[in-house]
Amino acid sequence: MIQNGQDIYIHFAGGTNLRVLHAAKTISRVDDIITVNYTEPDEVPTEPAESMTVFFHGPAEFMQQPGEHIEFENDEGEMQTGIKLIGEPVSAESRKCFRVSTVLAEYKAKLGNLGSCKLVDVSAAGVGFLTDTRLALGDSIDIEMTLAGKTCKGKGFIQSVKEIPAGYRYGLLCTGDKGAGDLPKGLQRLTMDAQRTQLRRLSGAA
Repeated sequence: MIQNGQDIYIHFAGGTNLRVLHAAKTISRVDDIITVNYTEPDEVPTEPAESMTVFFHGPAEFMQQPGEHIEFENDEGEMQTGIKLIGEPVSAESRKCFRVSTVLAEYKAKLGNLGSCKLVDVSAAGVGFLTDTRLALGDSIDIEMTLAGKTCKGKGFIQSVKEIPAGYRYGLLCTGDKGAGDLPKGLQRLTMDAQRTQLRRLSGAA
């Protein structure tokens, strides 16, 4: 968890896949909202993107957590800018959950304006998907999945990108949306279903 006075590094969502980290230090935290001072404020985009990824050193490894740029009123009635942290922090090294390949299956998810996209892997923390649309690290996307008649919704953040002949393969870190379904449980159900499908295929029953 990010603490007061902690050094953090922020990547703003934008039009490039180059991961540029802006150093900052937290000056306060109230619930999931933090305010920060940037080490080099002149290097920060003048109009920061709404979505961002916050990186920081955890107890044992480098961590990351999605966030959104917000404005709020402090106790003195003054407007301040801050970062609303979303979901739980995860390792910045990789999606540290067991991934199940879904390349041979027909799993799809509705991803914001991208429409229906083919999923190529799934884990309890997120999904991998294919599209010919270029996105940037840290971009946020609404996600909706349906499995066995049950629909779950939430928000995902682009965590990784790889250019392939057919377009792009993205890794999406997902967070639950309490007001619109239960995405974490939906990911668990999808992961288990994908595992069962793989086992049936390996046994020759599929």
